[in-house]
Amino acid sequence: MSPDSFIRGLGRRIVDDVLNAGCEEVAARVVQPGSLLLDVIYDDLALRRIHFGTYRYRAIDALYRLGPSLALLLTGGPDIHRRFTEMKGSGPLERASPSSLRLRYGAVNTILGLLHASDSPQEAELDWRTFFVREWGNLGRGELPESHAQLATPGARTLASLLDRAPGTGENRGFLQVRDQFRRVLIAHLWELLPDSEAASVAHDLAGTPKTPLDDELVARVAKSLDGSADLLLRRALGSTFTPEGPPLDTDRLWTALQGYGIRVDPWSRAVLATSQYFPPVAYPDPVAGGDARG
Repeated sequence: MSPDSFIRGLGRRIVDDVLNAGCEEVAARVVQPGSLLLDVIYDDLALRRIHFGTYRYRAIDALYRLGPSLALLLTGGPDIHRRFTEMKGSGPLERASPSSLRLRYGAVNTILGLLHASDSPQEAELDWRTFFVREWGNLGRGELPESHAQLATPGARTLASLLDRAPGTGENRGFLQVRDQFRRVLIAHLWELLPDSEAASVAHDLAGTPKTPLDDELVARVAKSLDGSADLLLRRALGSTFTPEGPPLDTDRLWTALQGYGIRVDPWSRAVLATSQYFPPVAYPDPVAGGDARG
């Protein structure tokens, strides 16, 4: 269970769905993997089974900087990996089944996907050693009891409830809302740099869209009007789609530059914009079942 599930107040509900689907909990613990632990996981995967570019490391770091995760060790029938893969929605999020947990609860993209799981016994072995052995000194392989009731831990449901945001305070902004808010704040801070000849026209257009996403053509026009008067990185950020269709920005450098102008981008927005540059965000035309997130 990754940090975004708890930031959005969905952790306990997803844990309930997982355990009610026939997966038996063996152990659960709160973890906050840093870069060194993530390297252990992804170095092994990259060397032995799958290939991906270094951009994925940046996206994974953006996710786990958001806060703690919940590691669950589950057991089930011989087909547990196949069933769980289907249930969560594996692979690129845009290809997942609408009935998958990720799409039902409105995951933003493949990285901000609410939960991740071992898709094979080999990957499960790696994850088990990483999250339950290497970081937990009093446990070794084969030392876990057969029943969770014998473990002196609260259990996944209780831990998820403790990590979840309080009702009504969970993050509910999807990609489009995050990007639009970012664009509006950036335009507001750069407004005084707009040429007088352009400012009046832009102001008129903005007045007609107080609650709807800014038109891409309007944003591009503002960015072009700032040519020569605003920082190049800020102009690129304003005109960026923050999707794989456009050239990626060095977001770490961008956040630092924005701080110099007194512009603070909140952690959720940073994670959404940084990861969506490489993994397509999903748009949800209708409210997601049981959730409050929109694409």
